[in-house]
Amino acid sequence: MVCGMLFFLLPLLSVDAHAAGYYTSDVGVRAFSRGGAYVAGANDMLALWYNPAALTRLGDGVVTVDIAAVSQRVNFDRKDYPGEGPELGNVGSGEFDDLVNAPIQNNAPAYPIPHIGAAWNFGLKNTVFAVGFYPPYAPDLSYPSDGPQRYTLTDTLIIQTFTGASVAHRLWDRLSIGAGVSWNYLRVEQELAVSVPWVAPGETDMSKLTVNEDPRYDVPFSLDGRDKAGLGWNVGLLYEPPSNRYAFGFMYQAPVNFSAEGKMKADFSNNYFRVDESYGVLAQDEVNDPSVRFDVSMPHIVKLGGLVRPKDNLEIELAAVWEGWSIIDQIRIYDVDLFIPVDQENPLVSLTGVEDISVTDDIYLPAGYVNTWSVRLGGEWQFHKMGSLRMGGMWEQGAIPSANRNVSLMDGDKFGYGVGGTFQAWKRVGFDVGWFQSFVPEAVIEGSGVESIVLHWETGDIVDGRNVGDGKLSGSSMMLGFGVNYAFGKNPGTIRKLGHAKR
Repeated sequence: MVCGMLFFLLPLLSVDAHAAGYYTSDVGVRAFSRGGAYVAGANDMLALWYNPAALTRLGDGVVTVDIAAVSQRVNFDRKDYPGEGPELGNVGSGEFDDLVNAPIQNNAPAYPIPHIGAAWNFGLKNTVFAVGFYPPYAPDLSYPSDGPQRYTLTDTLIIQTFTGASVAHRLWDRLSIGAGVSWNYLRVEQELAVSVPWVAPGETDMSKLTVNEDPRYDVPFSLDGRDKAGLGWNVGLLYEPPSNRYAFGFMYQAPVNFSAEGKMKADFSNNYFRVDESYGVLAQDEVNDPSVRFDVSMPHIVKLGGLVRPKDNLEIELAAVWEGWSIIDQIRIYDVDLFIPVDQENPLVSLTGVEDISVTDDIYLPAGYVNTWSVRLGGEWQFHKMGSLRMGGMWEQGAIPSANRNVSLMDGDKFGYGVGGTFQAWKRVGFDVGWFQSFVPEAVIEGSGVESIVLHWETGDIVDGRNVGDGKLSGSSMMLGFGVNYAFGKNPGTIRKLGHAKR
């Protein structure tokens, strides 16, 4: 019957974190306080993410712990459709209400994301080793289950973590190199609705299939998939002369390939073809596929940064980031085994010839992400031996083509700012605080390529649904973080001074 059901995975796997693609490219309290300008100036454990060569700045050793609350505000006012809404009266009446869509926004609370790491030199003068847990930021998204966006997304949670080790070595007084490897974890939880509407038995003209978004025809779908063994690596360079007046940084991060295994569920308990006395042909409230797989890759990333220090206590950095999101061209769904039984005792089953369906074919879904780049300008002022201030701004290109943007693919061109600082409570202990906010300006989307998924109840054919992406879309993201750095050993490193630790 419903043989095309797995096509719901296209919007499920096209997730966004209000950044270039799946996640924000800036993590860590000190880093986002500077608007992400932290490639040449990294001076805490987040060098693991920004530039592993900068670990040579950390002296004998440093422990960093920070946590950030990450949230995303998404506003969507979908287009209205006069006379094209749910049927008035009984199914098949031929009279339809107006489809008036109320504005919706993301209702999910802020999502806390921690980072922790330690670096030490084991008594070696020019070499530093480090380990850390540093997940990129991806907020939670939650929308009304009966809202006008339900055919795109009702709920999502994306968790990606990096756990890795790095080593950095200062070759000469002015050049450091670094490299790291990471074990990566990915989890994707997504929910949306698919429409399985009524159409007269035997009707083959697909243009007559009702697509009026009647909630009686909704079928909630959910996916929970994860991969616990993605591997990654990065390398970095840092050029900084003994004068400390300027520095240049470079980082390359290789793609991380995930092959996730998950489970899929479709809930027919309130669908017309489960509850109606005459057309209740479905035999079960739920159908499940306990083991479906999909592949997805995180992109190449290149970061460049240059900074100047006109004074010992002031540095200003300009950085650029390129991300190769075009690596996500399509998503392959495989190991599919979805069985959908019908009620053999229902007279309509014999009348129409509807049979149980087992879906096993691989499915290839287009994604069409594009490569992105961004620019960041920020700096740090150590105004007192007990404190410093940071601030910065950024502009970033979106990874999602405009025709594909929606409540789950929010990404677009954006700008943002960050502010923060460090309070040096004791010689070896510093407390960090930071705030970051970015904005995607309101866009009026017309001719969206985002359509609802509609299935013919009798033939199982997939029918082109209605455009569900037209309307006004805007958003912003916020990050508020706190952290602590503790320096140990005889040489406390950069917890107290910009630039390299004392040699």
